[in-house]
Amino acid sequence: MSPPPLATIGSLVKEIGTLSNSLADSMPKGSKNDKIWSVMNTEEHDTPHETFNRRFDALFAEDCHDSDGRLHHVRQGKLSMGLIISYLSKINWALGFPLDLVELKLQHLVAELKHLQYIWNFFISLL
Repeated sequence: MSPPPLATIGSLVKEIGTLSNSLADSMPKGSKNDKIWSVMNTEEHDTPHETFNRRFDALFAEDCHDSDGRLHHVRQGKLSMGLIISYLSKINWALGFPLDLVELKLQHLVAELKHLQYIWNFFISLL
């Protein structure tokens, strides 16, 4: 199986941005005390891929879920998902990234953000 094209990665990054920017106001806002801030402000690693992989694993890997399967660290705002969007938008994905693995990680985050929107919309419909 060949790696996904760069356009697929670009579309996923754009979708993460759109979904993140439309998170419910009731979702906690990110702060400099949150894990996203601390992870995204660590030093770069030897390669851009290594940096991406370590950051995403620290924030969104399987061990970053609560007992309901939801990600612990997703917050709204420029100090949280805004940092993720900014970071992802600046990466040159053509420089040695295993795009099939990147795609899986990005899809995982998209699925979480969609779930959060679904829950919020469901909650609003009950009011």
